[in-house]
Amino acid sequence: MKTTLWTLAVALLMIANPALADEKTKLAGGNGWQVVKSEEAPPGTKIQFAADGKLTVTFLVDGKERQVTGTYSLAGNQLTLKLSHDGRDRVETRTVKKLTDTALVTEDKNRKLEELQRLP
Repeated sequence: MKTTLWTLAVALLMIANPALADEKTKLAGGNGWQVVKSEEAPPGTKIQFAADGKLTVTFLVDGKERQVTGTYSLAGNQLTLKLSHDGRDRVETRTVKKLTDTALVTEDKNRKLEELQRLP
């Protein structure tokens, strides 16, 4: 009975606040995102968030396209990225400062901002 009540409470909360239900949906889909301002990511870096929690980061190094794959999760305003590249794993948690249909702004633990825009 307690489980049923808990499930009902969570469902009602998500209906009352649709932002909770579709935070991850705002990231996924479409043609992905492109970095427009960052102190770390190379210009033109693209990120594709999939609905199943996977992600692909595409960027240029010395004119050659490179890709890094991984997974992501979004809980409240905490975006956790788990990336794998060249046999190494990296976990990074960023605070989402802004998330709309067209813009994503995050901040890392060193307070560095990264701005992305949704690709058409």
